[in-house]
Amino acid sequence: MIKLFRNKRRFSLKFIFIFLLFLPFSAFGQTDISFRDVTAEVGIDFKHFNDFSPERRLVETMGSGGALFDFDKDGDLDIYLVQGNSLTNPNPNLINRLYRNDGQTFADVTIEAGCGDSGYGMGVVAADYNGDGYQDLYVTNLGPNVLFRNNGDNTFTDVTTDAGVKCDLLSTSSAFADIDQDGDLDLYVCNYVGYSLDSDIPCYYQDMRIYCGPNDYQGIEDTLYRNNGDGTFTDVTQASGTYIPDTRGLGVVFTDLDNDGLLDIYVANDMNPNKLFVNQGEGKFAEEGTPRGCAYNADGIANGSMGIDAQDFDNDGDIDLWMTNFSLEANCLMINDGNGYFDDFTFDLNLAKPSFHLLGFGTLFADCDNNGWKDLVVGNGHIWDNVHLIDPSMDYLQPLQIFSNFQGQFQDRTNQIGVNPNHYVVRGLIRGDIDNDGDVDLVLCQSNRHVILLRNEAGNRKSWIAFRLVGKGKNTDAIGSRVQLTTNGITQTSEVICGSSYLVGNDMRLHFGLDDANVIEKVTIRWADGTLQTLKDISARQILTVAQK
Repeated sequence: MIKLFRNKRRFSLKFIFIFLLFLPFSAFGQTDISFRDVTAEVGIDFKHFNDFSPERRLVETMGSGGALFDFDKDGDLDIYLVQGNSLTNPNPNLINRLYRNDGQTFADVTIEAGCGDSGYGMGVVAADYNGDGYQDLYVTNLGPNVLFRNNGDNTFTDVTTDAGVKCDLLSTSSAFADIDQDGDLDLYVCNYVGYSLDSDIPCYYQDMRIYCGPNDYQGIEDTLYRNNGDGTFTDVTQASGTYIPDTRGLGVVFTDLDNDGLLDIYVANDMNPNKLFVNQGEGKFAEEGTPRGCAYNADGIANGSMGIDAQDFDNDGDIDLWMTNFSLEANCLMINDGNGYFDDFTFDLNLAKPSFHLLGFGTLFADCDNNGWKDLVVGNGHIWDNVHLIDPSMDYLQPLQIFSNFQGQFQDRTNQIGVNPNHYVVRGLIRGDIDNDGDVDLVLCQSNRHVILLRNEAGNRKSWIAFRLVGKGKNTDAIGSRVQLTTNGITQTSEVICGSSYLVGNDMRLHFGLDDANVIEKVTIRWADGTLQTLKDISARQILTVAQK
């Protein structure tokens, strides 16, 4: 019965989307999407250092990431950026950087804040793991990782050892969420391959040294930590059912994919099947990626997946999946049938061809033009700096892609967004309203290059609203809570997510574009613990803080 239902729905969806594709995009209307590089004028001077060497060691080309979060609770987003280091002679002055946002410009406050880790960094996420109301930082490295506890006085303390989350491996993306509904935040850490500098493998294309691919190394298991509620964590990877020994994890997202009120885990793996751990309750999971249709692409191939996001792009009330893949592989858009089963509609929606010769890392859904439909943003950049000598159709520097969404139909707007189209080596890609003006801005974390802050110049011409949810109990970030609202006959759904994209932590405030609506008649919040709260007659164009009752 399930199979028949899925096939019937797939046919009907395909018919609708193919019909839409025969209509010109202008038939639905087109709104402005425009970004401007404001990095220098707001005072951000961070440049990533990867210790690029003639040996082209694997980890050099993987990083780095960053996080947008409000560490000092002044209402605006600060930026934490992850640095690399020398692999052979570590420099204590090469450290991660924290920039405080004063509403206009950013100031480097790393030293006084005490959060400048000097490890060989990969990524970071921010969340309030101990429930004191202040967001903490978890930094992933070429082992060991670091947990910085926010002390609430604009300083941080390294509590990694006491918390038990060192994870001395090559870790990549991570995410916090409450897996067992006990009220506090647990931690998932993606680990890539068994790697050390001594075990680095020389790889060649003909006589030319290149960065190795994932199949040259043995994949290793990811790690799931359960929060004990007292500031410490326990490794429950095997006990939870999430242990798989060779996954090569790069991207992870917690989200409720089958609408049962429990957070599932989706992991993007490099040249291994992607994994969907379906939450069975009480902190137990069952891996069901293959039967649910999201382990492989439509051709049954395990891609080299890097970045990931999970959002309701088609406004049908359930969470869909999007992931970026290696060059000469199409990225994948997996549509949810409402029960947590998926079909690959990448080719149907004309998203395959634009990605084929590019290499995608960080990626996200964001309503860049506030029309009520979530657009797609993809950060690209090859891992081989000499790729043009291998395949003249590809370049090391690649474009930031934006696909505008209207009624589930996408249009490639890459060359119309006001930025250099072929100028980046993006790894982490972060979203957030940095200037609190009602539209989504972007941070591009590049490999061995300067970070880029792109300010949205046009999105707030249309109406919008953003929700900052405050959960009761220890999950003060309300991670896992879901908001639904309806305007102009469109019902939008968003979930508070920690993680997603690649190596980054996004603004966890929920942003909704409202087109021309000035009032939202009804907003429904399903909090992480399952309780419901309703708001009525809410004015648009505001960042609204809602505390759980």
